[in-house]
Amino acid sequence: ALVLLSIFLVVFFLLFFFFFMFGLVLSWFAVLLLLIALFFCVWFQYHVDAFIYLLYSKDKKWSATADPEELKRKHGNKLTTKSKVVYFIRHGESSWNVTFNRNKLFFLPSLIYAIVKEIVLILSAKDSWFYDAPLCDNGVEQAESVKKFMDENPHNPHVEVIRHKKETLLVCSNLRRCISTALIALEDRLSAFEDSVMIHPALQEITFNPDGLSITPPFQQPQPSWFDKTVESHRMKKLYARNIDPSINSGNKDITSNGIKRLNEFNNWMFEQSPDTVVISGHSLWFKSYFSEFLPRTFTHVSKKKKMKNGALVRLVVEEHTTPLGERFVMIQPDSIQVVHLGFKK
Repeated sequence: ALVLLSIFLVVFFLLFFFFFMFGLVLSWFAVLLLLIALFFCVWFQYHVDAFIYLLYSKDKKWSATADPEELKRKHGNKLTTKSKVVYFIRHGESSWNVTFNRNKLFFLPSLIYAIVKEIVLILSAKDSWFYDAPLCDNGVEQAESVKKFMDENPHNPHVEVIRHKKETLLVCSNLRRCISTALIALEDRLSAFEDSVMIHPALQEITFNPDGLSITPPFQQPQPSWFDKTVESHRMKKLYARNIDPSINSGNKDITSNGIKRLNEFNNWMFEQSPDTVVISGHSLWFKSYFSEFLPRTFTHVSKKKKMKNGALVRLVVEEHTTPLGERFVMIQPDSIQVVHLGFKK
C-alpha cells in the first residue's frame, strides 16, 4: 500500500508540475501573440495606406478575358501585327519572403526578429522590413546568379541581346527588390552603355500585401534600401543615383486598380515604344498572370500554373494585333517561350 501511495504521489506531483509549467508556457505564448497583434495594430496606423489596401483592394480579382487565339482566328488576315521580344527576370528573394515563406518551422522566431528589426528601421532610418520589402542576402545572390550566367555564357544569343544590343529597353517594377535585381543583374550593360532602367508602375506586383506597396514617392529618384546599403560587392548607391529613370513612375497602384488593368496598361505602353526588345525585372504573380492571360487558353504550359524561380530569366515573343476598327489585343507566341536561366518552380 505504501509503495502504491508513493507511486501515486510521485505521479500526482509530476502531473501537477507538468500542467503548471504548461500553463505558464501557454500564458507566455498568449502574451507574445498579444504583443505581436498590438505591434501590427500600431504598424497599420503608421502605414494606414497598407491597411486600407489590405481591406479594400481587389488586385487579384477581375473578370474572365477573351482568348487571344479565338480573337486572332475570328479576324483572320484582317489584322495588323507588331511583335516584341521580351525577357522576364524575376527579382531575388526579399525580406518578406525570409519572414513568411522561407521556413514554416521557425516562423514565429523569424517573425519576432522581423518585428524588432522593423521597429529599429522605423526609428533610425525611416525604412521598412515589410513595406516595399527589399532584397535579402539570398536575393542578392539570386540577382548575381543572372549576372554570373551571362558572364559565363558571353556568346549565348540571349546574353548577346541583353548585354550588347543597344536598342533594348530596360524596365522594372517600382518596388525596390525589382530595382535592385535589375541593377545587379544588368550592371555590366548599364556601365557599358551608360544606360538606365526605366521604372514603370504598371509592373507593380499583383498582391494585397504591404510588401507590394512602393515606398518611393511619384517621379522621385528611388533610394537604396537599408539592406542595399550593406551590399559591398556592388556600387548600389551609385547605381541607384545614375542608372534609374523614374520619369514615368506615377507611384503606388490605386485602390481601384487590379492585375489585368496593369497588364493591359503595360502592354499598351510597351507597343508604343520603338525598341523591339524589352527586358523586364518583375514579380512572380505578375509574370504568372501575364502568361495565363495572353497565352492561348488551349495551350498548356508550366508558366500558367507555376511561378518563375527567384533570379530566373525567360524569353518570349509577344504580338499585338490590331483589328480594322482599331481594337487591340495581345497574344504570346506559344512556341516562343524559352527558359534561359533557372526557369519555373516544380
